[in-house]
Amino acid sequence: MKSVAIQEIFASIQGEGPWVGERHIFVRFMGCDLRCVYCDTPAAVQIETDDRTGNPCSVQTAAGVNGYDKVPNPVSSADLTEFCSRLIIPGPSRPTLSLTGGEPLLQCSFLVEWLPLVKQRFRIYLETSGIHANAMLRLRDMVDVVSMDFKLPSATGLRPFWEEHNEFLSAARGRSIVVKAVVTKNTTREDLLTAARILADFDTSIPLVIQPAGGQFAPKSSMLMAFQDSALRIIEHVRVIPQTHKILNVL
Repeated sequence: MKSVAIQEIFASIQGEGPWVGERHIFVRFMGCDLRCVYCDTPAAVQIETDDRTGNPCSVQTAAGVNGYDKVPNPVSSADLTEFCSRLIIPGPSRPTLSLTGGEPLLQCSFLVEWLPLVKQRFRIYLETSGIHANAMLRLRDMVDVVSMDFKLPSATGLRPFWEEHNEFLSAARGRSIVVKAVVTKNTTREDLLTAARILADFDTSIPLVIQPAGGQFAPKSSMLMAFQDSALRIIEHVRVIPQTHKILNVL
């Protein structure tokens, strides 16, 4: 089996999107092929050493415990399964495994082998930039929920990814999909409307979450209301949801 570079593994409250408030077990993969100006997980963006062993993985010792072990990278599939399993809360609920990053789909070859081993025990929730359609096709039947970003160029400072987002939505068809768009004080109405039109052409019932960036990038509340008003003229479900885990001061 393959191994993979991971920044951290921990249990916490899902702070973003329609599943906000649920308890998830987070696996934050290292490595990302984008450099969004508002990125709030820069430590997970780049794998700094060629052999991927220079940055240890931080692993919560147990659910609800403020204690962490440092384990060497890369992490084997067997160890990853054990680290996630120790964070399950006993009881009737089916635990949710949130794959985040960085960009988890860059680790597709690892996930193709690992997810079938854990899918029966966990609900699989994928958080992704929504630009890797081929990887999504390979993993589609192994994932329950796809939380994809629309990378608005006026927010990210990057080029547009409209074509990639279109292809990704087609690759994720049949899964439960939610689309998130991070907006900043520089985000344009036209970018948000383009995202809404892409969703309308694909499936108007998919919820669009407008997520305000924080700190120096935070948009005015009047912008959020105006963006929601405009998008609701095109698609059914548009919600404004901040990063609630930061408000609650949890990981």
